[in-house]
Amino acid sequence: MITLARYVKLGGSLVCHLGTVISRTVRQLRGKPIPGSLVVLCYHAVPQNQRARFARQMDLLLQYAKPTATDGETPLLPGERYAAVTFDDVYQSTVENALPELKARNIPCTLFVVSHLPGHSPSWAGTEGYDREDRFVTAEQLANLPGDLVTIGSHTMTHPHLSVLPEETAKRELFESRQFLQQTLRREIRLFAFPHGTFDDAVVNWCREAGYQRVFSIEPTTTFSDLPEYVTGRVIADPTDWELEFRLKILGAYRWLSAAYRIKRKIRAAVLESNIKE
Repeated sequence: MITLARYVKLGGSLVCHLGTVISRTVRQLRGKPIPGSLVVLCYHAVPQNQRARFARQMDLLLQYAKPTATDGETPLLPGERYAAVTFDDVYQSTVENALPELKARNIPCTLFVVSHLPGHSPSWAGTEGYDREDRFVTAEQLANLPGDLVTIGSHTMTHPHLSVLPEETAKRELFESRQFLQQTLRREIRLFAFPHGTFDDAVVNWCREAGYQRVFSIEPTTTFSDLPEYVTGRVIADPTDWELEFRLKILGAYRWLSAAYRIKRKIRAAVLESNIKE
């Protein structure tokens, strides 16, 4: 079933990419500018046995896009494709296997840290894609990372589903995580990523109150230069992605899934409401 879903996503993305190519060609023929675009990749763990595949993906990133930071300060020039690399949770494997490959290629990245669980083993350790021995990085490791390559962002204190928490608890996760990281690392923390990708309008407003300048979801949207935003979507990436999958992700072809996910959520909500009425 997982493989079938993967093929469906791949097929839809091929169609989306074909549509993009046609649209770009038509705009060029009409003399209209093609807007710059940004795809933000969201990785998690990078096990040792997948390091070579991750390195290959970074070579493809350089082939198809210009690497950029996630702070939004670099303008997206017309006609250019950009890609940014982020990591959620921040595991030992990320520091040991991914960062050396990024450094070798001068590709910047953002690490979204679970601030109050340094060195801990997450509850999902040992599941598919995660080594049983892989742990969150320690504060000392974070402090020693190169500031010119690595931007640190918050991923809350303890990695909860924010949208289901009481307001006071959710705000504490947002505010105290940022304060703790700033005090510990002596860096300004301006970026935030939603744990599990769950958020609503209230959570977004609380992020603004906490002082975050940009926040990141896991909805696979593409950012265009004429659409400034506060909530930025990301495409889930993994070293085990097929090469064609990864190429299409870099090209922004997986963005159609964002609309599909919204429709799916509406249908689920309607079914739930119907069941309640019955």
